[in-house]
Amino acid sequence: MKQIKYFTYSFLILVSGLLAGCSGSYLDTNPTNKVPDVTAFASLDNLMTSLNGIHRKMVSQDGSSQGLGGEPGFCVAREALGDDMTWQTNTWHRNLHQWNDHRVITSASCYVPWRIYYSWILNANLILANVDQYENEDPDLHHGIKGEALCFRAWAHFQLVQMYAKRYEAGTTNSQPGVIYRKEPSLDPLPRNTVEECYQWINEDLDEAIELLDGYDPEKRANAVRQNHFNQEIAYGIKARVALAQQDYATAATAATKALDLALAQGYKLMDASQLMHGFATITTSTNEAVWAAMTKSDQTVYFYSYYAYMSWNYNSTAIRQGVKSIGLGTYDLMSETDLRRQWWDPEGSEDDLPTSSFTPYPGQNRKFTAKSTSDAVGDYAFMRISELYLMKAEALARSGKYAEAQEVLTEFAVTRDPEYQSSGNTEDALIEEIMTHRRIELWGEGFRWFDLKRLNLPLNRVGDNWKPAFCGVTEVPAGDIRWQYRIPQEEINANPDIEQND
Repeated sequence: MKQIKYFTYSFLILVSGLLAGCSGSYLDTNPTNKVPDVTAFASLDNLMTSLNGIHRKMVSQDGSSQGLGGEPGFCVAREALGDDMTWQTNTWHRNLHQWNDHRVITSASCYVPWRIYYSWILNANLILANVDQYENEDPDLHHGIKGEALCFRAWAHFQLVQMYAKRYEAGTTNSQPGVIYRKEPSLDPLPRNTVEECYQWINEDLDEAIELLDGYDPEKRANAVRQNHFNQEIAYGIKARVALAQQDYATAATAATKALDLALAQGYKLMDASQLMHGFATITTSTNEAVWAAMTKSDQTVYFYSYYAYMSWNYNSTAIRQGVKSIGLGTYDLMSETDLRRQWWDPEGSEDDLPTSSFTPYPGQNRKFTAKSTSDAVGDYAFMRISELYLMKAEALARSGKYAEAQEVLTEFAVTRDPEYQSSGNTEDALIEEIMTHRRIELWGEGFRWFDLKRLNLPLNRVGDNWKPAFCGVTEVPAGDIRWQYRIPQEEINANPDIEQND
């Protein structure tokens, strides 16, 4: 990791809080993206400020590619690799769409996620290395800061191991190389841990975080918006994601149930019919769907690094004018005729309200993600929605053989999307397939589909009239193909020559 030392320290170490909670005098005398290390470690309040900075960096202009603007940009990249999203001609993310860039060790698509996730891990580890000295000063705040830092460390390693390693396979030793699991604030070269070790430590970090975050409310302790910070419902939600990736469906069902119960108690609820077309850029104010989200302030715009500069249908960027993202028509056709989510796409294409007349209509074009205006790409981004919690719980129950319980959860969710939905009476594989169909429709464009295909060991199969092989490059990739793994970046190989490459 020595190769990224300057990069990491120059933009992120001990970043200052950009969320609410900083005093006016503090903001008057310090830049809003970094503070000296002695200041950052000087108190619990300052450690919280540093923690706020990592949250702020979840959506940022860091890295060398505007198409990879923090976690939302990485979500676009994963969707480009999947089988549910295509577009026309624009070249942003096209090399990923063609299953090339993540296998090129010098490409931004390969090294930017590696750099960014490890920079967040480094900063979380710096907080963890310093927070315990203040445990007795304010135990509740100490527990909250430590629990959040552990969540960051677990979640970022989870993203990395899913991208850069072979899938976890239940019932095997999982001794295949994973990623470097860093528990100390060090940049020293280390070997890759096994996939089994990575998941063991991810779960250990999450379990400790869940315990520490019991009763923690960042709105009361840090004067911060709850959705901007890790809390117990989010930690349980991440735990459910991890358990699904491990095919540990009993644990996934338990964690998703706890996450859902906590979220409902906090007032989160599924969008109703009138809210489905809110456009997502205002999801935290127009709905109660977003359990974990970033809300970029207007004066902190990320310009063309914004998610909505690539995934909306109306923002005036080249990526939109030349390539509004479309759903694969094979996926679109899975919806019932009465499913309200059909409004999220126009299967015929339309020029209404588009930013320029140069736009060419395309079947299945996206209307799900709407920028605030043709000139404003700043908006909310939901990292976890309550709908995902419902769908994780339903899937985990169904894969555990609890079909009646799974159908009950699915029905509670599905009637908000299709008012004429009635329980299918499906069981076994048919029910699981029904749940997964709702999952791929509901979470389209939000960065889940490629992970889902990989964790379930399914092939890529791009089906439908709007998939153009000449543009997307590939229409099929077998399950287990080496291309399901990002390669380790060249800069890491240079700094750590003993690290094993994904060839």
